[in-house]
Amino acid sequence: MSPDQVEGKEVDQRSDIYSMGIILYEMVTGGVPFEGDTPFTIGMKHKGEIPKNPKELNTQISDELNQVILRCLEKDKEERYQSAEEVRLELMNIEKGIPTTERKIPERKPLTSKEITVTFGLKKLFIPALVVVALLIIAAVIWQPWSQKEAVPIPSDKPSLAVMYFENNTGDENLDHWRKMLSDLLITDLYQSKYLRVLSGDRLFEILSGLNQLETQTFSANILKEVAIKGRVNHLLLGKYARMGETFRIDVVLQEASTGEIIGSERVEARGEEEIFPKVDELTRRIKANFRLSTEKIASDIDKDVGKITTSSPEAYKYYSDGKKYHYRGDFRQGVRFYEMATEIDPEFAMAYRAMASAYSSLRSNSEMNKYLKKAFQLSDRISDRERYSIEGSFYYNKSEKTWDKAIDAFNKLLQLYPDDWIGMINLGIIYNEGLEEFDKAIELFEVPVQNKVEAFHPYANLASVYRRKGMYDKSNTVLENSLNNIADNAVIRYYIARNYLHQGKYDLALAEADKSLSLDPAFFRNFWTKGDSYLSKEDLVRAEEEYLKLLESDEKPAHLFGREKLEYLYLFQGRLEKSKEQAKLGLELAEMLDEPQWKSSLHIDLAFIHLKSKSPQGALEECNKALNTAVDSESLRWQRRALYTKGITHLQMNSLDEAQRTADELKELIEKGMHRKAIRLYHHLMGLIELEMDNFSSAIDFFEKAISMLYPASNFHALFIDPLALAYYKSGDLEKAREEYERIIALPTGRLNYGDIYVKAFYMLGKIHEQQGDTAKAIEHYEKFLDLWKDADPGVVEVEDARKRLAGLNSQSY
Repeated sequence: MSPDQVEGKEVDQRSDIYSMGIILYEMVTGGVPFEGDTPFTIGMKHKGEIPKNPKELNTQISDELNQVILRCLEKDKEERYQSAEEVRLELMNIEKGIPTTERKIPERKPLTSKEITVTFGLKKLFIPALVVVALLIIAAVIWQPWSQKEAVPIPSDKPSLAVMYFENNTGDENLDHWRKMLSDLLITDLYQSKYLRVLSGDRLFEILSGLNQLETQTFSANILKEVAIKGRVNHLLLGKYARMGETFRIDVVLQEASTGEIIGSERVEARGEEEIFPKVDELTRRIKANFRLSTEKIASDIDKDVGKITTSSPEAYKYYSDGKKYHYRGDFRQGVRFYEMATEIDPEFAMAYRAMASAYSSLRSNSEMNKYLKKAFQLSDRISDRERYSIEGSFYYNKSEKTWDKAIDAFNKLLQLYPDDWIGMINLGIIYNEGLEEFDKAIELFEVPVQNKVEAFHPYANLASVYRRKGMYDKSNTVLENSLNNIADNAVIRYYIARNYLHQGKYDLALAEADKSLSLDPAFFRNFWTKGDSYLSKEDLVRAEEEYLKLLESDEKPAHLFGREKLEYLYLFQGRLEKSKEQAKLGLELAEMLDEPQWKSSLHIDLAFIHLKSKSPQGALEECNKALNTAVDSESLRWQRRALYTKGITHLQMNSLDEAQRTADELKELIEKGMHRKAIRLYHHLMGLIELEMDNFSSAIDFFEKAISMLYPASNFHALFIDPLALAYYKSGDLEKAREEYERIIALPTGRLNYGDIYVKAFYMLGKIHEQQGDTAKAIEHYEKFLDLWKDADPGVVEVEDARKRLAGLNSQSY
């Protein structure tokens, strides 16, 4: 694919010349100019990277032939040869410079397209012969003799279309629902096509809502132009319907967006509402013909009957359509109610189940999301191929890490059929970003819709997310600011900006952005925990608690889970282990009620850590086993790994070194079975703890440093992983190195959020180190800071009692 095709620009023979350059490049070097794991990574390289000079890979080729290949591969099509004839003349001149005896090549059959695509062995093809073969390829490019016989390729530059809401000319307001339903049905049917790019119903709703035109019956020329510009389409389909007795007459007009020129018009008549669905299929075929798609293309296109891929019930579709209206507006609960009514009428309405899964995902209800995603997956024969691959990808990703390979395969198949499906790109990118931590692959996928200026916040939010994970906060903020400038103000984008500032330690800016997000969407509960995190990081514990408590006031039960977790961490920061344990148990009760297995595993592990901090390893072991059993039942490798890691630590506190080592070996084996190979850091860290327990400080330090090196910059694990490294240096007598590591903990912008006790204890350890180094002033400063932060800690905390004694002794010495 040429750079112009990747960018969606108009293609001509110069794109063929670029493709021919790729063939010549492979013939002379034995390899293609760019490689990648997906068509999109390769496409982005064709767009933005310079190929390696062929002569560097094969010194046999002449400078002249080298220059021909490189000119064919110019990014700017204006810099390439402007016609195949130009290339032919260049190659003929090169051939004339070759001695006649060298020009002869073995007789061969006429060149076919299959022969063009073979990989030529570098050692088997003489360079003079190559020039002659290249001339044959030029002839093929000019005449394309195979074009009438081979399968029609999927074009990258397609006609684009927005299907407007219809005009109700029946005089009956009770039939107004068909305005949107007819548009939705045609969008769904046409959306299957490989040869058209159709504006989604979601985006059309968003545009019309922004223009205050959702209820408009007849659209003005200016509004139509706005829709075309915002939707980035070059065609508009306008429709109206009337009723005469039981017969519905549906008329559509296809027009060119920029000029308003009518390209074609069609009419169908349906006997009763039930016959509208098959008539939509008929309309779809006629509309494609108006785009002058060849008979061959129409025949080879994907086009399942709309009644089969949606529902045959007009009433069920009406409820589904109404549900989408609420869904688009962010009222997910009301959307779910209508989807449920749709599936009561048609229990096999796969798209309604998928919509329910999407709504529950937005509500952060994982169990309900997975329930309805599974239902949609089971009905995959009732949806379009495009929807099927999308549902398969989402189902396999959410099901288990064991099936991530199937998820990747499904999304790749989707993108092979529909290269401009940006939602598929986003979903595939999420697997690489959040699942595999292969951030560069995720960036390549997320950048495509951003560079193509897709007017939706999702690509920007996901691209910003991966930059944040990499610690590239300025770049992340630039992406988010571009979203605000190019699209509109948005609560989600403001939330992401707030998280960026939080990770940078710019807490006041984070609070300001969270407030802006709340002003746009007061129900967006993630802002409450962002504000709470910001106040906790500022050590304003009263305000942090106020914000976290607001999560418990939300109408959405998943918000309560986050509230319990955040309060648990807040009390842990204060050294109030009993209150922390209480919140974890309340969260666990709620997770049981909501049937959220991942939350259950997470909270069991939290309780295990609280038991360990309370020197109650038996209680910790029980919680680890509960977490592990829940994770096994739910097929969650992530939480199985975390449970085994915590179980290994528990065995160390029980002085069971052999059991700890066996658990570490089990953890390693589990990690190697999964796809998330970077999780091996948990094994390295556990091995470091085992070595530390045996006073093998050098080996422990090596394991810890290896584990820490595998954390991404914005990970929540830094405090947890650095703490035993600092202790290893301290126990080995290297106070300076220990001091550096403890100072690294207290400098973490968000290091005190999940492991606040580690953050606070770092001040205690720094006090001890400065005391041992003879720096009384700094020792006093750190002891006082520690005691102030844990002034409300549970009674009997050893470190608190020791710090008080040490501080008293130092103060008495200073007088």
